[in-house]
Amino acid sequence: MSANKIRSALCTLLAVLTAGTCACSIRNNTAPANTADAAFYTSAPAVSQLPSPAASAPTDTPEPTQEPAPDVKELIDRYVGGMSLEDKLAQLVMFGFGGTEEPDAEFAEIIEEYGVGNIIFVGSNVKKDDGSGGFDAMAGLVEKLNAMNPCGIPRLYSVDVEGGTVQRFKWEPSLPSANKLGTMGAEAAYEQFKLVGERLRSIGINLDLAPVTDVAEDPFSTFLGSRVISSDEQVACEIGTAIINGLHDGGCLSTAKHFPGHGSADGDSHKVTPTVGKTAAELYEYDLVPFRAAIEAGVDCVLAANVLYPALDENDIACLSSKVLDGLLRQELGFDGVVISDDFLMQGMLSQYKPGDAAVKFINSGGDIVLCGASYSVQRSIMEALYEAAENGSLSAERIDLSVHRVLYAKYSLGIWEPEA
Repeated sequence: MSANKIRSALCTLLAVLTAGTCACSIRNNTAPANTADAAFYTSAPAVSQLPSPAASAPTDTPEPTQEPAPDVKELIDRYVGGMSLEDKLAQLVMFGFGGTEEPDAEFAEIIEEYGVGNIIFVGSNVKKDDGSGGFDAMAGLVEKLNAMNPCGIPRLYSVDVEGGTVQRFKWEPSLPSANKLGTMGAEAAYEQFKLVGERLRSIGINLDLAPVTDVAEDPFSTFLGSRVISSDEQVACEIGTAIINGLHDGGCLSTAKHFPGHGSADGDSHKVTPTVGKTAAELYEYDLVPFRAAIEAGVDCVLAANVLYPALDENDIACLSSKVLDGLLRQELGFDGVVISDDFLMQGMLSQYKPGDAAVKFINSGGDIVLCGASYSVQRSIMEALYEAAENGSLSAERIDLSVHRVLYAKYSLGIWEPEA
């Protein structure tokens, strides 16, 4: 029997077992004991507002007792309970690949073997010379990827469009940088990102990895440069909120990055594992302020930094720290959306951890989607580690289901997927 057939049999068996557990939770109307997990079950959707049941009309005679219709989160719970392990784990990754007109052969194999529930596009995927600035070619690429989806659940397709040096496509006119928007004001930021959201959504991309909500006392002394909105944290709050609102009104999900703030790091996490030497009080009073504002504005995703913050966790980088992700972000700041890792190909990650071990640690620490660029060996090691951890219990069925639920709820909020009633 092939390895894939063995895995499929194991996945089916585990799905049956977990379905029973999930069904019991729904019948008893229980929420996770963890404070952060419980908060998630009471949140509102980020992009579209759920309808509320109409009030019953007054009547002189009692109406027959009826079971209330399940809300969308109960429906998602039921759906998750019936998913195979393979389809669940596919939702917990966002992978990149090579190709501008179709995915290369090896990535096609990874999709066939593991599902890959979410995909990131980078500059090398954009064919800017196609006469449309890359938009038409990307629409065709998304269409081909949609046809290569063994799970059947629509994907999150993400890209970094920040303006300035990070635009990916050829925009006419060119998009001002975040730093420039900091001087232009909230209205300009809103209009720019409403346009970005509409344009991306029109070609099938539904998640912008923006805004950058890092602040820095001297932005241009850091590797982020013009990607930083402002050295003034209140300006960063105002412009960041406008960007989030613009993306939402344009039909796209938004992402605050790089939590809990890369602006004070002593290096570039693409090349090294940087450290932020600030005290916790200094982080709370400055670096965390725009992230708190982004959460209050309804940001959909938060991308965690491959940076060490000893004042918050002496041992692990933020991306892999339960103190930072579960403790600070979820429980203290109240974020109940999707937590995405920074790229697992960055040296800020690879210099400290093995990718497979890091993937399991990230999910167990409160993360939801492991992001990894176009290294197929690393992507395979991530998937194999997640399978092994799920099968040996070091990554629990309950923890997997919670992250799958968050990802599916984000897709529901976009209007690209609905759970079956």
